[in-house]
Amino acid sequence: MKKNILSSQIGVGLIETLLIILFVSISIVALIKFQNYLSYSTNTTQQQFDATILANKQIETLRDFQVLNTTAGYTAYADIASGSTNTTVGNTAYTIAWTVTTNADPAYKTLDVTVTWTDRFNASKSVRLVSQVAGVDPASSAALK
Repeated sequence: MKKNILSSQIGVGLIETLLIILFVSISIVALIKFQNYLSYSTNTTQQQFDATILANKQIETLRDFQVLNTTAGYTAYADIASGSTNTTVGNTAYTIAWTVTTNADPAYKTLDVTVTWTDRFNASKSVRLVSQVAGVDPASSAALK
């Protein structure tokens, strides 16, 4: 009778071992995929952060005028115009494009800055910031009336 119990147990340890190896293998593959996702997510977040910083810098550059009308040697409000440029941060190439819309009454300009780049999976990404700059002479901008 003991012989029948032992004969029915032959190969069960091998099956259990194979199931454990299968479970561990599936777990390792899942962890590798999760690690890849975390790496991509971290990379994308850093790129979005860099793009936002670049867009803010461009807006501040456009806002940094010294006089209202074009004057040699000075940055003028009247000279704020649309344009684009390229820059690289880390290993990512960014394109910064801005559109300036002039409004007459009251005098202000709308700054629409878009920063675009391509992520590591060749997907196009972008960040867009919109701001306004008043046509007020900087010399009198802090004056109290």
